[in-house]
Amino acid sequence: MRRIITIAIFIVIFILGISFSAINMTAVTINYYLGTVTLPLSIIIVLAIVIGIILGTLALLAGSMGLRYENRRLNRKLSISEQEIDSLRILPIKDPHQV
Repeated sequence: MRRIITIAIFIVIFILGISFSAINMTAVTINYYLGTVTLPLSIIIVLAIVIGIILGTLALLAGSMGLRYENRRLNRKLSISEQEIDSLRILPIKDPHQV
């Protein structure tokens, strides 16, 4: 059932995208540092969304890589601490008051 709903949502989004493209076929000129480009407005908007998704994904990946590094570091530190605790448990208890 969930798969059918997901497919239906994608079909609705696809139809809305096609109708948006049909309505916004006006050519727009974009001036940037290296030159100019004349493209339909709908293509420019889609390109802006795709570039935003790519940049957002790269930002999320950079953040998650830092968290993964810290997680590995903390796991190593935990392992060392557990080994130290285990080695201390093996040692016999000495009472300084007994002769």
